[in-house]
Amino acid sequence: MDQFLKSLLSRKAIIETRIAEEQARPAPDRFRLWTLKKLRLQFLEQIAFVERTNRLLPT
Repeated sequence: MDQFLKSLLSRKAIIETRIAEEQARPAPDRFRLWTLKKLRLQFLEQIAFVERTNRLLPT
């Protein structure tokens, strides 16, 4: 697997953990959650782009 793709997947997992931790707090910070979810979406978009690009490249 592409090293860049591995890095993106790892970062997305870290963000998902932080989202879960924030949601588990008694009073989650809505702005922090919004920011983390926005970051997660950006990683998902980047991952999809890299996967799509890798499929189109000849092996």
